[in-house]
Amino acid sequence: MLSIPLKRLDEIDRARVRWALAFTSDSSEVDRLVSLPFTVFGITSHGGVFTSEGYVKGTYLLVAEEGDGVEAKAYFAEGNVRTIVEPVREIASAIKKEMEIPSLLMIFPTLGLEEAVVRTLDDAFRSKVRIFGGTAADNDFSGDWWTFTNGRKTNSGVVVVAFKSKNPILSTFHAGYMLTRRHGKVTKVFHPETGGTVVYEIDGKPAVEVYASWLKERGFDISDVVKRGGIIPFEIAGLNPIARKFGEDIVVSHVFEVLPREKAVLVLSHINEGETIYHATATDSFLVSRTAVTVRKSLDEYLQVLGGILIYCAGCIAPIKGRLNEIADIYRRMVRGAPFVGAATYGEQGSLTVNGRIMNFHANQMIHTVLFTKKRRR
Repeated sequence: MLSIPLKRLDEIDRARVRWALAFTSDSSEVDRLVSLPFTVFGITSHGGVFTSEGYVKGTYLLVAEEGDGVEAKAYFAEGNVRTIVEPVREIASAIKKEMEIPSLLMIFPTLGLEEAVVRTLDDAFRSKVRIFGGTAADNDFSGDWWTFTNGRKTNSGVVVVAFKSKNPILSTFHAGYMLTRRHGKVTKVFHPETGGTVVYEIDGKPAVEVYASWLKERGFDISDVVKRGGIIPFEIAGLNPIARKFGEDIVVSHVFEVLPREKAVLVLSHINEGETIYHATATDSFLVSRTAVTVRKSLDEYLQVLGGILIYCAGCIAPIKGRLNEIADIYRRMVRGAPFVGAATYGEQGSLTVNGRIMNFHANQMIHTVLFTKKRRR
């Protein structure tokens, strides 16, 4: 495998290319990507792309060549939250016919469709296949986000990629946060068609008051947002998500917006009434260092990394914006110089194993990685 900027693509032998994953912070280059003469898939990324050169603006590709031994088939579905389920079911049927059970699925949805896509695929494969991915992003939350594959692009839909390899495809889904002692039971919610969860009550109290009190104990004051409503600054929200426990792991969700009339908060993932949520927290140094921990959890000393995919939460970009090159450098060192690309996304999808069972999630999980490997020679 190799990683290469789009502007240097003419330097490689395209006849050897089997597929390519592309991440771009420049939506104007999507049309060129979808016209490439080999299988390509990917999404737009927030602010830049993680590469061996750092966190850089532009378009980079992870290219699989002959001899890598990793098969990839990409499928495209366009729709909204009410119409996306059926085409995703059809994609699952097509994957089963062509691959039976893939080694791993990656999804690249647009905002609001993640839960429906994850649930539909998880049901279709009976929770036997890990699902990883990232939600398409843009640079200013204006809606200029795109998911794409050969000849097609959409800002409302999903690309599903089925990977199969004789060698292990390693993966880790990591929260990157620590739980505090503050917690409560969700007692009233609403699930909008556009995705996410409106949390009205925690322990029977207005959710925004509970969340604001948790932040105040950490020295963050959002009283002005509580009064007027609107988006909570990413510098605060990115360091103070809420979390749920699953076995020894946690799944985190960013509190995105305050709804002042309802005294509620909008959370960018699916949370049910009756679930216990915790206030999770981190420092900028902790969020940066978790890159190494995430990769380390995946690595196997008997395997050589051929290439890597890094997915990093765009909500964490603001609190650590001066250290993004450091994240890219940590990842490069952890995969021992193997080629990789990484995107900053508006949602993360990944898998945990809880009591021996695969559980697939959509969350704001901060970071995850997928590593393509081959066995080392002894």
